[in-house]
Amino acid sequence: MKVLTTDWNSSKDQLTFVRKQVFIIEQGIDSRDEWDEKDEDAVHFVSFGTTAVPTGTCRLTEEGQIGRLAVLPAYRHQGYGEMLLNKAIKVAREMGIRKVFLNAQTDSQRFYEKQNFITDGRVFLSAGKMHVKMQRDI
Repeated sequence: MKVLTTDWNSSKDQLTFVRKQVFIIEQGIDSRDEWDEKDEDAVHFVSFGTTAVPTGTCRLTEEGQIGRLAVLPAYRHQGYGEMLLNKAIKVAREMGIRKVFLNAQTDSQRFYEKQNFITDGRVFLSAGKMHVKMQRDI
């Protein structure tokens, strides 16, 4: 298991493959909500197992927002999500960012709480899914 730090242009195929499978096909999120201008400038992360097939993705913006964390269904509960999140936090720290934040789907809130993220508990709708803003000092 490994996580590659990359950019949109270098890894667009792997990034779009995972995100399309998880967000658009599995979760039914409209493609207009999935793709945005932040992809071009963000630092991206792609996880791999023992093959060249990507298992998950994540991105980090220069403002410290972690987003688009997705792991393909066959690879969940094996540590890929945690590896991706930890790599994003490590890179954020190297960039001089002191606090990272994210908008977690409420179904994933416990995962982030286990990684020391906290929330004010206010729930909001984004891309047709209930979310909660979370943050963590790093």
